[in-house]
Amino acid sequence: MVHGIVISMFREVRFLMLGAALGLFPSSTCVSVHAAAADPVVSAAVLPSVDALLDAKLTDLADKPVSLRGLTGKVVVVVHQDRHSSEQNQALKDKLSTLSARFPNELKIVALADVGGYDFWPAKGYVKDALKSLDSGGGALVLCDWKGAVRKAYQLRPKHSVVFVLSKGLELVSMTKGQLSAADTDRVAQRIEAELGK
Repeated sequence: MVHGIVISMFREVRFLMLGAALGLFPSSTCVSVHAAAADPVVSAAVLPSVDALLDAKLTDLADKPVSLRGLTGKVVVVVHQDRHSSEQNQALKDKLSTLSARFPNELKIVALADVGGYDFWPAKGYVKDALKSLDSGGGALVLCDWKGAVRKAYQLRPKHSVVFVLSKGLELVSMTKGQLSAADTDRVAQRIEAELGK
């Protein structure tokens, strides 16, 4: 259920906004899951500071500010997606769902929606309504980044899903970008499980 929230997050937003005839997403901008090749897994030696992620001004679906710093003591996996990257990394999302079921109290999955381009009326309302329909107790924490703060801080490329793995002490231990290979998917899942075992 967790991966269902993460996967369909932006598919629902795109559908609702098109259905409302806002014309914000021309069909030519829809990207295949395989269109964006993965960057390599970011080496542990060059991982960026986690502070920009922890200090980003994020809100939940009720517009309440949420700080990831409040998740200390859990392994946190942040799946950062924009409307183009929501279908990437299905295999990893399946593994996250399995791990979440095995470690419900030790693992927190955060579906972080990069909605920086839609912080205006009426688009913001449609986006929030679509995301609310996905926040139905699946276990993932659905958050919005209305200013694109995380994308800007880490200079993330559009159309790439980015997965941040944080230790129980909220240190960044893994960061991946784009569509992952099967080997990279396994490495990320193994790293998460190793952190859970600490």
